[in-house]
Amino acid sequence: MAKIVFYCHDTIENIGAMEYYRQDVLALRELGHEVVVCNRYRDLPWRFDALLVWWWTYALIPILLAKLSGRPAIVTGTFNFRFDSRATGVDYFHRPWYQRVLIALALKLASANVYVGKREFAAVSDYFGIRTAHYMPHCVGDDYFLAGSCGRPRTLMLNLAWSGVENLQRKGVWTILEAATLLKARGIAFELVLAGKKGNAFPALQQRVAELGLKDCVSAIGEVSYKAKLDLFSKTKLYLQPSFYEGFGLATAEAMAAGCCVITSDVGEVSTVVGNAGIYVPPDDANALADAIERLLASPGEVDELGAAAVERMRELFSFERKKENFDALLTPMGLPCRSN
Repeated sequence: MAKIVFYCHDTIENIGAMEYYRQDVLALRELGHEVVVCNRYRDLPWRFDALLVWWWTYALIPILLAKLSGRPAIVTGTFNFRFDSRATGVDYFHRPWYQRVLIALALKLASANVYVGKREFAAVSDYFGIRTAHYMPHCVGDDYFLAGSCGRPRTLMLNLAWSGVENLQRKGVWTILEAATLLKARGIAFELVLAGKKGNAFPALQQRVAELGLKDCVSAIGEVSYKAKLDLFSKTKLYLQPSFYEGFGLATAEAMAAGCCVITSDVGEVSTVVGNAGIYVPPDDANALADAIERLLASPGEVDELGAAAVERMRELFSFERKKENFDALLTPMGLPCRSN
């Protein structure tokens, strides 16, 4: 089988921990390929059969190395092409000019550009006029389906988001807290957990919970282990993700695979992932979010139906087996068939 270099300008710790990286490495290895992981240009080996690079911003040098070697270079990731005007963060059009140049060159020179979202697959291909675009969505591993089938009582509401300043805004976490305040004022009993890697706004998040008088029903717990995340999903009734923008929404997909009922916003790639197996509210609308939560808490039958539909949708469209099939379909025409071919 092939020797594939997985290059990502991130820490080795994050490459091993972040699901979207881990999925690709594991899928390639299960297909029978040797995968060499590196995160610095100087560590790129000279001999390989293909390069898989995460993020276009850092892809140009690996692509040039692949071209010198006569080997294919594949670039993937969430492109963040164009954000909704209400979303915070930096999309392609708000990057510095030199980053836009690097990204455009990487797009033109890559053997394949692989997008995790259908909308970006279409929009970026059209804007840059490239003919090397492929759609390969993220997937959810079998552990998430198993977590949802353990039969534990579901009592929690949950959100997973890195607590960086812009990310808390973009993921709608402040809206969630406003909705929680409304629910408490209405006398609705609930337990809400806010988890995710700690960022520079984590103290502000904890402070806001205290200021709103929510410490008795809202817990901001920061980063959790993989096992703890699965445990949280197994106990979650409602997963809340009223984002302003999502390039995919992997945490939402994971929650759905675990049978959680999802309340989210129809932005970015969300509707492609969630389909009819969730409830949509407008972003930045705490009243609509609170109303949806109150209705679902009073409608256990609807919660169960949506949770079951979510599991079925994830199995059909975003399973780990589908990820392996997509990789095989991409690599085989490059002369890199999987073990079974």
